[in-house]
Amino acid sequence: MFDQQGCFHDMPHPNYRELAGCVTLECFFPFASGGNANIYRGRLQLSDIHSICVAIKMIRLPEDEDAEHVERRLRREVTIWQGLKHKNVLPFFGLSEDVAPRPVLISLLCEFGHIATYLKTHPWANRAELVYGVTSGLRYLHGNDIVHGDLKVQNVLVDPNGVPCICDFGFSKIITRAGFTTFSIGTIPYLAPELFVVLNAETTDFTPPRTTKCSDVYSLALLILETLTSERLKARPREAFLKREDLDGIRPRREDYESHKVASKMWDLLDRCWAFDPQCRPTAAQILASLPLVEFRCEDAKL
Repeated sequence: MFDQQGCFHDMPHPNYRELAGCVTLECFFPFASGGNANIYRGRLQLSDIHSICVAIKMIRLPEDEDAEHVERRLRREVTIWQGLKHKNVLPFFGLSEDVAPRPVLISLLCEFGHIATYLKTHPWANRAELVYGVTSGLRYLHGNDIVHGDLKVQNVLVDPNGVPCICDFGFSKIITRAGFTTFSIGTIPYLAPELFVVLNAETTDFTPPRTTKCSDVYSLALLILETLTSERLKARPREAFLKREDLDGIRPRREDYESHKVASKMWDLLDRCWAFDPQCRPTAAQILASLPLVEFRCEDAKL
């Protein structure tokens, strides 16, 4: 069912009407949870004799939001996700309205979990290929004027062929379309410096920060660092409000990471992505073009 590229080539991309009566819930307990959703295991019936395992994403209903507002957010995510087709973007199968009290999103089930979990069970995996795949997926999104807005290891799943797939477009936006902006800024430890609110006694008003392609690139570099080292990010903020002196110190430091896990040329590339000025960061396309030229680790021969 999968080709050598890791693409789900014979799976249709139906709309929600075509999924009516096709999806069943296999367990009432979620097997994974994200920032605003629970993920359940289910099956999608493709024919009378053929079905596949799928992931069912149900957005949780916060106490301060009504069901109608949550459904608007869900359909906004559908609008972005349904138009994406790339080997490094999680395949979206459709929307189902008869599985649960609220509409749910149906996608490929990735048993390996996210990229950090995958590397724990597959320490021999080719990390250079994983990094290249995630970067390729982000280049595709940016090429279609989509800002992901919440890029982190938990939002990169690994498919049955070991291919990394970017997922969770709940915070994403389409730059060129009205009504597709968002004030959500993603997960705090992965934020670019321009997304933090700097505490200043002289400032009584501020413009809410917005995610951009440049802030995605900053997050990508942190994700790559985690992928290469299998270590949690060090000295990252836990609050979105910082003092200026704290903001100056959030850039990852070379001495905090073992040099044999990240070669000098790779670190130099990542360090450019962490430039304080967003306009000084390379684009996702430029990073992708640079990857074949850099050393990922001092032990490249073992990859």
